[in-house]
Amino acid sequence: MSNNKMWCQKLQKFWQQKEIDKIIELFSENVIYYEEPNNKITYKELRFVWAEIKNQNIVSLNFKILSEENNKCIANFILKENTTIDMIYEITLNDENKCTYFKQWYMEY
Repeated sequence: MSNNKMWCQKLQKFWQQKEIDKIIELFSENVIYYEEPNNKITYKELRFVWAEIKNQNIVSLNFKILSEENNKCIANFILKENTTIDMIYEITLNDENKCTYFKQWYMEY
């Protein structure tokens, strides 16, 4: 199993368990993180951004790796709650399997 897939599995697990501290630990302190393509977030802001999961009524959360090359991947996460949120994540990991680059695109329906 690739490091990218293991990282995504951890994100999925911690998200479902609503363990924000463990989600934050998946990221490098110098991560370049875009919540939206033009909205860059600092590492210190991650906890605030991920706090929204505390109020999610998660019916299901699944992912699929769409593309993978070495320490980079494109993953599709689908969250079903009151609505469905279809997210594409661009992820780059360092040698310690911490995310150093994260960019999100999503649509809600």
